[in-house]
Amino acid sequence: MNIAQMRERCPGITHIGRYKLDGFRLVFNYHADIIPAEGCAVHGALWSMTPSYETALDRYEGYPSYYGKYYDPDDVMFYRMQGASGNLKPPALWYLTDVIQGYKDFRLTQADFEESLGVQRLRLTQAVEQILGVPMDELERLFF
Repeated sequence: MNIAQMRERCPGITHIGRYKLDGFRLVFNYHADIIPAEGCAVHGALWSMTPSYETALDRYEGYPSYYGKYYDPDDVMFYRMQGASGNLKPPALWYLTDVIQGYKDFRLTQADFEESLGVQRLRLTQAVEQILGVPMDELERLFF
């Protein structure tokens, strides 16, 4: 989702806009993943893909062994970890910063990020610091 990273991986790629994937939530197993979660939604970004961009991203994401490819009902492709099952390991701070930069690049807010984590829906308010490995004031600082 991070524009600078996507342009580095796929020079010339263009972003289309924001996208909300219903029925999933954002989790971390050191790297970002999404898992099915009824009533939840993950905020993300849409990109104009070509076969060569998809090939480059597949290589970067470790497809098919690390991440698998899936499609939502709108035929939007997204990656999910193979065999991961939730919040197993918080991300490194540099990685979390890169993820949050992607949210900011698409004018998504901390509230959108927390919705992606399922904070309100799953009553995870007390667990956010454990999930992310940073205190809430650090999360707020990363968004501003």
